[in-house]
Amino acid sequence: MKKPMKYSLFFWSLIIVGKLLPGQTAEHQEARIQDALKAMNRMEHEQARNLFVEVSQNVPYHPLAPFGALANEWISNQGKYGYVAGNRELLKDIDDLILDYRRHLVLDPDNPDLKYYIGLTNGLRARVLLAEKDWLGVLVSGYRIIRNFKSALKGSPDNPDITIAFGFFNYYVGLSSGFMQIASWIMQISGSKEEGVQQIERAALHGNYSRYEARSILAYLYLYFEADYAAARRWLDMLISEFPGNPYYNFLYAELCIRTGNPDIGAYLEKIQQRLPELDPFFKAEYIQRLRLLEGSQALLNGDLDRAETELLSYLNNFDSEMDYDLVSGYLRLGQVYDLQNRRPKAVKMYQKAVDLDNRSSAIVAAKGYLIEPYSMK
Repeated sequence: MKKPMKYSLFFWSLIIVGKLLPGQTAEHQEARIQDALKAMNRMEHEQARNLFVEVSQNVPYHPLAPFGALANEWISNQGKYGYVAGNRELLKDIDDLILDYRRHLVLDPDNPDLKYYIGLTNGLRARVLLAEKDWLGVLVSGYRIIRNFKSALKGSPDNPDITIAFGFFNYYVGLSSGFMQIASWIMQISGSKEEGVQQIERAALHGNYSRYEARSILAYLYLYFEADYAAARRWLDMLISEFPGNPYYNFLYAELCIRTGNPDIGAYLEKIQQRLPELDPFFKAEYIQRLRLLEGSQALLNGDLDRAETELLSYLNNFDSEMDYDLVSGYLRLGQVYDLQNRRPKAVKMYQKAVDLDNRSSAIVAAKGYLIEPYSMK
């Protein structure tokens, strides 16, 4: 396997040794950063990274720029080389970026943005460890994150781009087991899902740099965990209206339709299919699989059980994604197919596989119910 390029370390070194390019006004930097954020939400990650790198190499220093470059390089590496290789490179580059932020913090010790982005960079580390289910690593990273965020909040108490981080942490702790509840007490964080949602929503409505991410998070939380489909639709409508070609947002909208019993998802499937040729290899393979999940789910709702079984089995047998929330849906829906085919032992096996994933999604609750009473479309 080809090793991901060390592009980020190249521009970190430019910043560290002071070889910066002069001449960008703050207004021009802001415009370029907004362009980068929009490119990121169109899943044009190399363009987004290049825009962030451009800002990184100019004065005045903008701490979002190197973080944005690192995040987009990470995503690009995942698409080219897979999740494991992409995550491995990210963990190496995180330490370089934090070192760079700390050098700037020596010169500007009261800068809340620098403290915030140190915390956010540790958040990327926690994101990788969460995917690996390294709960102790998540806890250690979480402590560092909250320490930095609390320090940043003192210098900028009303900034929704900072409070979103508390919102996500509060929601995650509120959703999680006693282990994370203890962590919440240690860190003196509420661990309230309700407070977390309020903080994320504030960023979604009023954030400058975080609004798109906050809307995406809310859509995901309401869709996968809360089963509040009206709320999920609210945020997806915003995202789809601005980024109609984003395959991820189209996938989420199709999922919303499936979960509300609407098999009319052709337009969303077409949008995903249109983007397939330009996606990096691993993302292309992932979205082909997501199409199978959607097409199998659509066939289930339309009563075409043979096709539903074929597509869902293909999805499950070829599953290769970082998170397992859609895997739960695959098991759940194949169980529903088997129940409708009067193959109850096979249905029970699928529901049990879903429950065993224990990821606290709403699909787990549904699978537990169908273990007791068979699924019926009546």
